[in-house]
Amino acid sequence: MATRGDIVKNLEIIKERLQNPALKERFSNFTKNLQFNFPDMNTSYIVRIENGEVKSISEGELENPDIQVTADSDVLIDILNKKLNPMKAYTMGKLKAKGKLTDLLKLQKLM
Repeated sequence: MATRGDIVKNLEIIKERLQNPALKERFSNFTKNLQFNFPDMNTSYIVRIENGEVKSISEGELENPDIQVTADSDVLIDILNKKLNPMKAYTMGKLKAKGKLTDLLKLQKLM
């Protein structure tokens, strides 16, 4: 099981990916609150994206996140590090996602 530090470090990968010029343009109008739930650690993290830029990563929960992703910490870390395909994790039941389909498909580009 990962530590809270591991989670934050790996969620920072999303911030790094948004620096890619192609992704930066694609996400330029993307303003969403993402909540990542980690049942194995009994915690959640919020990633706030404004106009394609990660503004904050913090521990906590939102009442109505735009996108909600639930997975064990090791699963999400493997996805963010390209060791596990997010669609495969989803079909295997290792990852659950809630939100508008268009937002979820866009988020997949960052994973």
